[in-house]
Amino acid sequence: MVADVPVVMIMKEPIIVGGNISVYDVAKLMVKENVPCVLVVYEKNRDKIGVAKDEDIVKKVIFKKIPLDKVKVEEIVSEDILKVPPDKTITEVLNLMKKTGKKEVFIVDEGKIIGMITIDEIINISPELLDTLKSLVDYLLKIIDEVLEEDKKIG
Repeated sequence: MVADVPVVMIMKEPIIVGGNISVYDVAKLMVKENVPCVLVVYEKNRDKIGVAKDEDIVKKVIFKKIPLDKVKVEEIVSEDILKVPPDKTITEVLNLMKKTGKKEVFIVDEGKIIGMITIDEIINISPELLDTLKSLVDYLLKIIDEVLEEDKKIG
């Protein structure tokens, strides 16, 4: 079933920018890469990250009539990032998105962000592709179980 596919199977690599970059340059990058958000690493504290979304640019810069090239992206980021482990299913992620109102989710493995997925990407995924991925995951899990079972017999 499509809903059982782990989100790691459909995630894509997040785009990461430095916080010192202008909102104008980030907006250009978002259009070029066709993404609604980017991860931002703060300039003075490299361990601190936030997310800059297209709606942040509109609400915090454009509506206030501030020139896009006069604002650093780290000035408009949100630090409230929805993170999930790679084994969360699409259904679980959709439920979290609904509960939190977030339109993007970052996949974290061993404390590092390894991917992202947006609500639009989930909606646009072909059910046939997901069914194929699910079959592949099930097959790989079966092989792993068989190998582990064989190891138990040997050990």
